[in-house]
Amino acid sequence: MHLSWAPDEAEALALAHDQWRTNVHAPPVSWDLDSAELFDVVSEHVTPEQVARTVDVSSDLGRHAARLQEYADLGFDAVMLHHVGREQAAFIDAFGAEVLPRLDVTRPIPATAKEYRCV
Repeated sequence: MHLSWAPDEAEALALAHDQWRTNVHAPPVSWDLDSAELFDVVSEHVTPEQVARTVDVSSDLGRHAARLQEYADLGFDAVMLHHVGREQAAFIDAFGAEVLPRLDVTRPIPATAKEYRCV
């Protein structure tokens, strides 16, 4: 899950735009670019709003927790979090203290899964 978090909403969006605007292009565009310079050229007019369509951007830790809970409720047993900002320490501290503890990931194993479980 690509995400951008900062204590301020505008900062979270600015981080995402700065770091991820070259990654919003669908194939075959992204396949045919062979240099960082070309990625910069094709991303020159990408708006922050376009980036927010591919990166979950929010300063609200509760919103991030709710989004992750949606994945857990769908049955995902692992979700990789990718904070697109360069500074990872504040993200790790905030998500470790405020987001992950809010998730309800303890649920019974479904009956069909029990049938195939090795003992």
